[in-house]
Amino acid sequence: MFPGVPVFSVCIALSVMIFCHAETLNLFGNLEAIYEQAENALSTLQESLLQLETNGTLNTSPDVIYPTSCLTSGDLENGLHTLKVPGLSPFQVYCENQLAGPGWIVIQKRFSGNLSFFRNWKEYKNGFGNLMDEYFLGLEKIRALTALEPHELYVHLEDFDDTIKHAKFDEFAIGNEDDDYAMNTLGKYSGTAGDSLRSHRKMKFSTYDRDNDHEFNKNCAFYYLGGWWYNACLDSNLNGQYMPGGKYEESLFARGMCWRSWRGHNYGYRVTQMMIRPKCRMIPVTQR
Repeated sequence: MFPGVPVFSVCIALSVMIFCHAETLNLFGNLEAIYEQAENALSTLQESLLQLETNGTLNTSPDVIYPTSCLTSGDLENGLHTLKVPGLSPFQVYCENQLAGPGWIVIQKRFSGNLSFFRNWKEYKNGFGNLMDEYFLGLEKIRALTALEPHELYVHLEDFDDTIKHAKFDEFAIGNEDDDYAMNTLGKYSGTAGDSLRSHRKMKFSTYDRDNDHEFNKNCAFYYLGGWWYNACLDSNLNGQYMPGGKYEESLFARGMCWRSWRGHNYGYRVTQMMIRPKCRMIPVTQR
């Protein structure tokens, strides 16, 4: 076939050429498959990033990354976001970004009186109400949030004459359930409503079915119709009874949503909103 070249050698050479050509085809095929997989992965990543931008959360993977605060939601509009902190499953919160700056988690909100706050220990522990209406976020969630990093507290008050005042505390944290969710940390006050929380610092939380106050003659939570960090008994009672019109009789002393340093014990506000936010932090923190 080829002058001077043994037929056997030619066969071997042709076999090697055919094998190499086949391997080359397989390599190109593999490269095409790898390229297609990379394209699919990039498309999935782009969809996930778009979902994170839109909703603040990712729900398409078991290894989802959640923010630990409204500061990391990336959204300056008020609304619902899902957070995750150590020890708890992901949970929703209402983020307030306009009332007093960005990044506040609303832990209590009242404005209509449609929801009773005269609740038992379990309800205050887990939270109750509707995040788009009146509600209390829950002591266990508040504990987990304030245990993760230092937080500040903002109390927003509106009376029935449309006057708005506030009280801000540069530190706020509560203990765990073994400590009866005591208000262990309350920082420096600033604001316009006065400080009606100072006397409640270090007090344990009380409800009508768990009396932790310092009043020996009565259960403050039962008597004042709420759940709070009662001392013996109170300078504030923002989880007390909603009193339409604001002012109420002396016979109902302090049973309303009162804040003594502004309008005394016998005035209940039209709107109350308690909010917490991480302090001294701009770097996003996330939890898996």
